[in-house]
Parts: sequence; C-alpha cells; structure tokens
Amino acid sequence: MPSAAANSRPVSALVAQPGQNTVVPIFFGNGTAEHPDGGIIVGNGYSWTAETCTGGNSCRGGNGGLLGNGGNGFNGGNGGAAGWFGNGGSGGDGIALVNNGRGGNGGAGGLISGNGGSGGLGANIVGAGAAGGNGGSAGLFGNGGGGGDGGQAADSPDPGGTGGAGGRGGSGGLLVGDGGAGGSGGAAIPADGTGGDGGHGGSTGVLALWGAGGAGGAGGDAATGGRGGDGGSGGALAVFSIGGDGGAGGNTPLQGHGTYLGGRGGDGGAGALWSGNGGDGGAGGRGGGNGGNGGDVGRLSLLGAGGNGGDGGVGQAGTPGSNGVIGRPDGLDGVAGRQGGSGGNGGNGSVVFGVGGDGGSGGPGGAGGNGGKGYSVPDTGAVDTGDGVSGGNGGVGGRGGDGGALGGNPGSGRYLFVIPSHGAGGASGAGGAGGAGGQGGLGGLTNDVNAVGGSGGQGGEGGAGGSGGAATAVNAAGEGGKGGIGGAGGGGGYGYGTGGPAGAGGRGGVGGEGGAGSSAQVGADGGAGGAGGAGGAGGNSQASGVGGVGGRGGDGGDGGNGGPEGGVGGDFGQGGLGGEAGKDGQRADSGAAGVRGQHGTPTAAVMPAAALRSVTDVLTVSASDQPTVQSLLSDFVARLNYIFFNSAPSVTIDVNPQDPLTGAINGRLDGVSHNGYQVTYSIASGPKYGQITDFNSATGEYTYVPNPKLVNPGVTDSFTIVADNGAGAQLPGVLGLIQDALHSLAIRLNLARPDTVEETFTVKVLGDGAYGDTTNAQWAILNQSYENCTLNATAAAIRQVTSGAKAPDEQDMVALAKANNSVDRPGAKMYLDENTSDGVAVKDAVALMAKEFGLTANTTHYDDSPGAMADLQANLAYGNATMVTVSASLMWNAIPDASNDGNPNYTDLDHEIVVIAVNLKEGVVYVNDSSATNTKDQPIGAGMKVSLAAFLSSWKTSRYELTVVDKPV
Repeated sequence: MPSAAANSRPVSALVAQPGQNTVVPIFFGNGTAEHPDGGIIVGNGYSWTAETCTGGNSCRGGNGGLLGNGGNGFNGGNGGAAGWFGNGGSGGDGIALVNNGRGGNGGAGGLISGNGGSGGLGANIVGAGAAGGNGGSAGLFGNGGGGGDGGQAADSPDPGGTGGAGGRGGSGGLLVGDGGAGGSGGAAIPADGTGGDGGHGGSTGVLALWGAGGAGGAGGDAATGGRGGDGGSGGALAVFSIGGDGGAGGNTPLQGHGTYLGGRGGDGGAGALWSGNGGDGGAGGRGGGNGGNGGDVGRLSLLGAGGNGGDGGVGQAGTPGSNGVIGRPDGLDGVAGRQGGSGGNGGNGSVVFGVGGDGGSGGPGGAGGNGGKGYSVPDTGAVDTGDGVSGGNGGVGGRGGDGGALGGNPGSGRYLFVIPSHGAGGASGAGGAGGAGGQGGLGGLTNDVNAVGGSGGQGGEGGAGGSGGAATAVNAAGEGGKGGIGGAGGGGGYGYGTGGPAGAGGRGGVGGEGGAGSSAQVGADGGAGGAGGAGGAGGNSQASGVGGVGGRGGDGGDGGNGGPEGGVGGDFGQGGLGGEAGKDGQRADSGAAGVRGQHGTPTAAVMPAAALRSVTDVLTVSASDQPTVQSLLSDFVARLNYIFFNSAPSVTIDVNPQDPLTGAINGRLDGVSHNGYQVTYSIASGPKYGQITDFNSATGEYTYVPNPKLVNPGVTDSFTIVADNGAGAQLPGVLGLIQDALHSLAIRLNLARPDTVEETFTVKVLGDGAYGDTTNAQWAILNQSYENCTLNATAAAIRQVTSGAKAPDEQDMVALAKANNSVDRPGAKMYLDENTSDGVAVKDAVALMAKEFGLTANTTHYDDSPGAMADLQANLAYGNATMVTVSASLMWNAIPDASNDGNPNYTDLDHEIVVIAVNLKEGVVYVNDSSATNTKDQPIGAGMKVSLAAFLSSWKTSRYELTVVDKPV
C-alpha cells in the first residue's frame, strides 16, 4: 500500500498494524493536521493555520505528549493542553461567525511543570464586541496564561454598543507560579457606547508556596469606560503570595459630553492566607472614574501590607467653544471641566506584622475648554467705502473642574495585635486648569483712504482655575487649579488711509482657590493666575497712511486664595507691535504691556507654609531631645514599615511662568513619600540646552536657566531627577547594616518597593521660534561642477563659521580631498577624481576640516525628528554651521519651479546641504544648496526656502544625519 494512503488512515487502524513505522508515531512525534495530538510520550500538539483550518470552522490545538507543548487553536478554537512537562497552546482569535466571536481559551500547562497558554482575542463585532478567551492554568509549577483582549464594538451609525470583556487570567501552579494577567476590555467605537470590562487576573495555586496574582486587565475605552479587572488573589490555603494589581478603568474621550464617565479601576487582589501583600487598586479612567480599592491580606495573615487604593481619574475636560463665523463673529465660550473621580480605599494589612495601604488620591478636575477664536475677516471681505469690518472677539476659556472628589480612606494594620500601623488617606482632588481664552479675529480691509481698517477682535479671558477639594480628618486638601492664558488680540485690518487698531490681549484667568483645611489638615495652596494674552499687531497702511496702533497686552490673572500659601500671580501679556506704514508713513506705537496679576491671599489664621515647616523642624528637634513613649513607638513603627513594606515615592512638578528677560523658570518638585519620611531629590541627568541652578535637595525647588542664545527663539529641554524616600530612615552603624539586609530581602520578596524612582520632566521656554541667520546665505557655493556636494557644503560651512576669514572654493576643496588619505576608506584618497561619480564621505569631510582648517566637527544620527530638530535648532542659535544629508528628490520636488532632473530616487540619501535657519512659526527651513537650480537651470540654492515637512521627509532617509561644525572661540 502506498505510504500516502497509509498515513490517511485512522489512528485505530495504525495501532492494529505491527512494525516500527506504525508504532513509533503513536508514542513519538508532533501532531499533524490529520492527527493533531502529539505522541503519547514525546511530541507537540499541532498548531492550526489559515491554510489548514478552513471552511469557517473552529479548530482546537492538539494536545502534547507527556513531554510536549499543546498546539495553538484557530478561529476561536481552544489551545491544546500539555502533558506532564510543557506549555499549553494559545487559544485562537475569534471570528464573528463562530461561537459568537469569542476567543479560544488557552490550553493547560503540564501537570508537573509548564505555563498555561494565552487566551485568544475576541472578534470585533457591530453592537457588541466578543469576549476574549481565558488563559490556561498551570499544573504544580508554572504561570497561568494571560487572558485574551475583548473585541471592539465596531463602528456603526447607531449609538450604543458594548466592547467585549477581557478574558480571565489562568491560575498559577498549585505549589509555585504566578497567575496570568487578565485581558483588556474592548473599546466601543460608536457614540454613547460602553467599554468592555477588563478580565480578572488569575489567582495563585491553592497551596502556593510562592507566587503573585495576575494583574487585572484595563477597561475598554468608550463614552462610558469599562471597569478594570480585579487583580488575582493568593490561593485559598497558600503560604506566601502577593495579590495582583487591579486594572485601570477605561478612558472616555478627552473632551466630550457631560454624561461621559471613566471606568472604575479594578480592586487589588488579596494576599495569601498566611503571608503576602494585597495588590494595589487600579486607577480610575479619564473622565472621573473612581479608583479601585487596595487588596487586603489573607484572613490568617502573619505578615503583609494592604494594597494602596487607586487614584481617581482626571475629570472630563470641557469642550472648546466654536470659532466665530459670518453672522456670529465672536467665538463661543469654552465649557467648564468636570469633577475628577474618587480615590480607592487602602487595603487592610496583617494585625500580627503588617501595615495598612494608603488611600488613593482624588482625581483632579478636568481642564476647562478653550474659548473659540473670533472671526477673522478675509481679504474677500474688504469694503470700498467706510471702515473695515471688525474682527470677532475671542471666547472666554472654560472654568477648570473643581477637585471635590475625596481621596480614599486608609487601610488598617498592626504589629503584634496592639501597635497601630495604619496607612495614609488620599488627598482630595486638585482643581482643574482653566481653559485658554480664544484669539481675537483679524480686522477687515478697507479701500477707502478716508476710513480706518477694521479693528482686531479682543482676546478672550482665560478661564478660572477650579477650586481644590476640601480636607477631611484623614484626607489632605487639594490645590487650586491654574488660571487659563488670555487669548491674543486680533490684528487690525489694512487701511489705505489708516490701519485698523489691534485688539487687546485677554486677561489671564484667576487661579482656583485652594481646598479648605480641617481640624486635622491644613488648607492647600491656591492656583497660579494665568498669563495675559499678547496684544495684536496694528493694521498696515499705504505709503502715505498711518499704521494702526498695536493692541494692549492682557493683564495677568490673580492668584487663587488659599492656605498656607496664595497662588502666584499670572505673568503679564506683551504689548502688540504697531502696524507698519508705507515708506513715507510713520510707524505706529506699540500697545502697552499688561499688568501682572496679584498674589492670592493665604487663608486667615493659617500659618504660612515656610513658617509652618520651620516650627515643625523646631518641634521635631525638641521631640528628639526629649522623646516620649508615643514618639518612640511611632518612630519604631515607621522604621518597620520602611524595612518590610516600603512604598516607592511619587513625584510631580509645579512650574512658574518664565522670566521674560532671561527665560529662567522656577519650579518645585512635589514628592509624596508614602512612608512618613521626607523625600529628598538629586539630579540624575541635567538638561541639554541649559542648566539647573539653586537646586534644593530637601525642598525640590530649582531654577532652570536656558542657554542665553536660546532665550529669544525658545527651547524645549528635559532633565531627570531621582526621588528618594529612604535617606531619612537609615540607621547608623551595625543597626544600619542589619536594616539594609532586611530591607533588601523584603524588596526581593516583593513585600517592599525600592526607595528611589527616576522621573524625567520637560521644561519649555517659549520664544519666537526663529533659529539661525538667513544672511548666512552669502556663504553659499553655487553652480556645483562635479558630484561633490559634500565638499561644497563643507566649504560653505567653513566660510560661515569663520565669517569669511577662510573662504575655500570648489576647486580648493577638490584639490585638498584628492591629496588627503581617506579615513572612511583606508588605503584610498578622500576624492578619486572630479570626473567620477564617487563623492566624498562625510566622515572624510570632518577629518579634512580638522586637518586643513583647524575646525572641530561631529556627526550624529537620530532615531526621531524631535531630537534631531532640537539639536539642529540649538546649534543654529549657538552660531555653529549645520550640515545635513538628505534625499535631493524629496526636497527639490517640494520647491516651486525647482528642477529635479538629477536623481529620480526618492529614498536614497544622496545630497549634502547646509541648514542656515529654521522658522517654526512659518514652518520653513532655509538652506544653502550647491546644486539646486530652477527649470531654467539657474542656481537657487543660496538661502533656499523649504517647507519644514519636505525637509523632514528628505532628512529622514539618512536617519537624520547631522554634522555640526563648531564656531571657533
């Protein structure tokens, strides 16, 4: 009988056949499409594919042998199980027509050792997304498989729909192993839909000696966010397990209707029966979702901390006001933000040796919506007689949402049943920032020499910051929100006789009031007032006319009231420029600068924060000189909590407006220790384009000072800090060594978290966005003779940085390159001959500049455009020359009337040019290009203007290669 016919027979027929060829496949070998299960002793189960699982059927993965993995399912089929040793197969992703689109379940791991398979994804279905498959469980040793993500409620013109639920994570091994993570809930795409709930994390084994519950899956995003899944718990009789963290609630759209609500965070899983921490609650979703509760320890726990409650989600941001239109020229006001979600409660710790979890913080109020822009009169709206049409006024920014949501309650814990060791309550939510005022519209033109151009619209007032939430006996008060920035005034319209007056900048929004204190808590700081808007530019006029007066800058908003410190007054707006008259006319005056806002008032009968800290320090010293039983006990508990159950610190940043002259920005790092000890700070890596000065490691106060040459154009920079909540807890000498050993052990056991966290913060100095000098077009070399663009770009760069003191031409550079040995191609010259297509490498050009001209140059590649542009802009501001490698075709094709006959390849990096200026507001780059010509073969490369988009596209082909030639000192 042919072998093909024999292989198509059923297994029962094969068993009846004697001989090695029929017996061996039963015990040894991998499964096939005809016989999916692997050999009984050794073999993997078959994994289905689109080619083998046909006809819209659901196909279950084959089972593995005693030594073998389960195969993967397909079309919603379950994964195959392993035997004794091996991993379970993954469930197949669901399809709409099979099993309601549900993802297949993961296969079980080996009975002795192996991980469970992951669940398949639910299908995307109109109306209701399908559920994800559950993760497979492990045997004695191994981790549970992750649950599959739920499918989306697919797009539909009908509102509503629900995303599919995430699959449940599989259970960890009976003795050792982690539970699998729950799958994420599916999103609901249509309006007014509900996100799917996240899957619950898998538990550890019933008798687990070691393990952690799986994290709950995140809720799906939708108009109403899905609930986060609960973290997996320790096994019912487990010796040691950490509860899994709850999943985050699903997010609502950033801006939307008031009925939108973020999903609730999932609850943290419980610790093991005998020992282990509870998991942390999940954060509430954006749109005011409530945080999940922290998990408790096991009922008979001898050792463990309660989980921390999840933070409430930020409130829904207000929708922006509509822009002005014909018939309704004024922009509409922005809508107020909404309240944030409540923080979750902390879990309870052990009463033998434990600590309660902290309550989660209440979510901040949502930002107010920006005011709509005033209507700008187009050129087609010019009038022949009378004054020009006035531009519309900008709308008022929406008020920030109040931070009224409460923080979560603390969990309880004790040492030896009698010594209290409770967590801290979460802070009430901070007020949301006010929305920015809308920009005033441009005034219209008039052709009447006896009339005035249209007035520019007034900038809208910035929205007020929301009030911070009040304190309770256990919850700290929330800070007031920052006031919104006033809108810029609109420019005056052109007038043949007199240019139109510009609109004034809008007043900055008032900072929100800090939350009121309680009998046990001080009040919070008021919010900073918003900066006033810039006045608009006065309208231009003809040669014999009069330019319009520039608009007055808006006043800064007042700081919010509160205690212990009032908010900082907003910065003043800059006066607008007067309009340019014709050459025979006179320039009009600039508008007046706005007035700085007033500082807020501290709450009555509340001591200022600085004084309060001083008194606290004195009291601390006095208490340390004469310790009481209560203080000794509190210190003892705090040290135990640090050693065995430390929570990592968290840190945010608060910044003031920049100094208008130096660009300096004062800021403060706001750290929360979560363990009762003071947070200290250090700089891990400083900023690239400036420096940090006056840094206070105890208070976190600092000043960022940009490079002086970057003050006018502006710069975006960053720095990284380390926050440490363990320095104050350190004991000296031998006790310190013992403390460190126990603390390190607790960290390895996942009972405690590390003392330090790193955070990177961005700082932005606002400027005019103009970098470099367009007059450097004078140093360009044109009419390139050979394929030597790199040499010509190098010569132009040399001329630029030496201001013409060294001015090599094309022939000079060719001669030098032919005479010097290549460092890029050892054994050859830098340039072989003028009449070859073999150009000069950038690496050789760098060496040539150093040897023959005494100049330093360095070449860098970048992974993304923001980093490349930041360095390019900074070096232009510093006065250095910047050479870049681009695709000539991509760039030249975007330039009107430019010839592109040279190279039709749009991906090759084939051309070297010099960038002399960048203007971000105009969105253009100016370059010196030695070979660019127009369609009449005339050179156009001196100071050639290229759109920023075209430049970045052409530069990307070289991985943003940038060669910086330093200006000699």
